[in-house]
Amino acid sequence: MAQANPFPSRSPSPSRTDSAASGAQWERLYESALLELNPQRVPAAITVARRAMLDRAEEIMTKPASREHAALNSALRILRTLEELAGKEAAGYHAA
Repeated sequence: MAQANPFPSRSPSPSRTDSAASGAQWERLYESALLELNPQRVPAAITVARRAMLDRAEEIMTKPASREHAALNSALRILRTLEELAGKEAAGYHAA
């Protein structure tokens, strides 16, 4: 019996389904970062979300501006603010 390839090759131009999945993925990771309750996990969650968001931005860069472009820009700004707050909280925690 043939085994499925665990690393299927991606076509150079992603299908509409791949594109939608990428869009949903960054949104899930972004939400996870925003909702993370453990302050020690927040920086890692932000890093993972930002990487997915920047990957997605790169994927859609050549397409006309869309609602997703605006959502990505807004989410990246909010993530930056969360990162700054987490840094301040961590600094305060270590100072105490």
